[in-house]
Amino acid sequence: MTSYVNIKKISKFLGTFFTLALLIVPLFAYSAPSPDTLKTGNEGTGIVYECVDAKGVIGNCDFQDLLNAVKKVVNFAVGFALFFSVVVIAFAGFKYMTSGDNASKRTEANKMLLSVAKGIVFILAAWLIVSLILRALQVDSPIQF
Repeated sequence: MTSYVNIKKISKFLGTFFTLALLIVPLFAYSAPSPDTLKTGNEGTGIVYECVDAKGVIGNCDFQDLLNAVKKVVNFAVGFALFFSVVVIAFAGFKYMTSGDNASKRTEANKMLLSVAKGIVFILAAWLIVSLILRALQVDSPIQF
């Protein structure tokens, strides 16, 4: 019985470790500046944003740079939330497939899927509202979504 308890503790620890690693490792990749970011200040893959004016001076930020930085953060947050929702959908599908004759597990999986669908609609509606506000505040050129 003790070996079963130890295996259960180890599997719970490894599951938590790999889940956290899956969620944290992409943050390091997104925060690293790319060569494009160092050249122009507003391009690249990361969420790090550096303001570069027309003369090439770094750190000379204006309202346009603030809007571009907000756009990058919002797009990153939406991408992360949608990625997490896919993980939850996969988990709910696994619970649904392994429920067998247990109706309560199927009901729980259905509730989980419905909650994720509501969350995705909420996330996309929030993204749409923020993008419309950013587009209305845009000074020089419209934001490319």
